[in-house]
Amino acid sequence: MKKIAIILGVILVSLELNAQTGNYFDPEERPKFYLGIGTGMNSYTGLAGISANYIIDNKLFAQAGLGLSTWGFRSSIGLRYDQSYNNGLTFGINYIHSSGIPEIDLELEDNSGSTREVNMLFESVGAINLKTGYNWWIGKYTIFNMKVGYSIPFKSSPWVVNDGTNLSPISEEVLRILAPGGIIFELGFSFGL
Repeated sequence: MKKIAIILGVILVSLELNAQTGNYFDPEERPKFYLGIGTGMNSYTGLAGISANYIIDNKLFAQAGLGLSTWGFRSSIGLRYDQSYNNGLTFGINYIHSSGIPEIDLELEDNSGSTREVNMLFESVGAINLKTGYNWWIGKYTIFNMKVGYSIPFKSSPWVVNDGTNLSPISEEVLRILAPGGIIFELGFSFGL
C-alpha cells in the first residue's frame, strides 16, 4: 500500500511540475486541424481507426472518427474541450454509429448448454459517449491522449438470431459486451497539420 501511495505521489508531483512549465508555444500559432489514429473499447474511432479534430475556439474542438469496431464500421462526431493549451484534462461528448453486420456466424451456447454455430444479424446502433481523459503534448504539434467514460447505447440488445436458436444468458451477456455501450477506454495520437 505504501508503494502505491509513493508511486501515485510521484506521478501527481511530476504532473504538477510539468503543468507549471507554461505553454509550449503561442496558442494562436498552433495548427487548426489535427489528424490522428485511435484505438480502444467503445471509442469514437472503434478498435482501430482515424480521427480528425478541428479547433473551433481556443480549447474547443470539433471531433470526428472513422474505424472498425466489434459491431461493424464505426463513425462518430462530437465535441472536445481541453482544460489547457498543453498537458491537461480533456472532456468530450460524441455521437457514435456502428453499422452492424448483416450476417455473421458465431460459436455460442444455447439454452440447453450446448455450444453451436449460430447465424446472426448485428443491427446498426447509435450511442452517446461521455468521456474525460488527459492529453500529453509531445513537441509542439503532437498529442497523445488517454480517455475513460461511459457509452449510452440507443438499443439494449441490437442483434437478431436468424436461425431461431434460443441463446443462453451467458451468450447474451457476451453479445452485450461486444455491442456498443458501456465502459469507454480510448488511446490516441493526433498530429497537427
